[in-house]
Amino acid sequence: MKTSTLLVPFDFTAVTESATKDAITIAKQTKAEVHLLHVVKNTKAMQAANTKLEAFINSINTEGIKVIGRIEAGSIYEDIGRVAEEIKASVIVMGTHGAKGMQKVFGSFAIKVITSTSVPFMVVQEKLINDSIKKIVLPITASKESLQILTSTANLAKALNASVEVVYETKAEIATQRKIKNYAQIALTQLAERGLKDSKAYKLNGKGTYQEQILDFSLRHDADLISVAYYTEKVFAQFDTFAQELITNKHQIPTLIVKTVDSTVGYF
Repeated sequence: MKTSTLLVPFDFTAVTESATKDAITIAKQTKAEVHLLHVVKNTKAMQAANTKLEAFINSINTEGIKVIGRIEAGSIYEDIGRVAEEIKASVIVMGTHGAKGMQKVFGSFAIKVITSTSVPFMVVQEKLINDSIKKIVLPITASKESLQILTSTANLAKALNASVEVVYETKAEIATQRKIKNYAQIALTQLAERGLKDSKAYKLNGKGTYQEQILDFSLRHDADLISVAYYTEKVFAQFDTFAQELITNKHQIPTLIVKTVDSTVGYF
């Protein structure tokens, strides 16, 4: 993944303005362009929206980063993924609302958009990223699909010159625990093969939900980003609470998330 283009879905709300600023921060680290995408319902609204978007771009400090606006008429659930693939976006930086108020609604909205494309998403909230992303936490589960975030994480970490820490959960069942530990070791091996040789694996203590443990570890280790694969066995993917709770976490730690493919066959 060559980090050359970042796509920001933009709707003139405070959270998408924050996403734009975060994208500019990341672009400074990776020498990328930032593309803002605003989707309207029909072509009649395109001209006014384009004028408004250009005015916004002219009003912000782009810090020397090239920021390009784009208007599309259609559906956010189709056009975000389509445009990301068209412009070969490395990451989609998407703003969403946090744990208060409409958490379930906005969490479902975010998941529905995320599952529309294979392009990785970085989901952010209104709290801005600091000067740079320096540390990424990568949680591993008992599902082999959790390893499918490795390539995106490694490539982004290299582009950002960031470190990656692997965490894995505690399970009472011995065979399951052995499998999770094995997956964590596979993660370390593959990260090292991609040039991230200083990564370490940490077994979490099993207190609270796995999401709570991940967030607690991330806070204690000053992590700037949590990186997870999105997968579910449910019929309706947007109801999966694991991903929702991470992308709308109350600490507003950004989350890199990628849709997985079914891994019913593999070497793990």
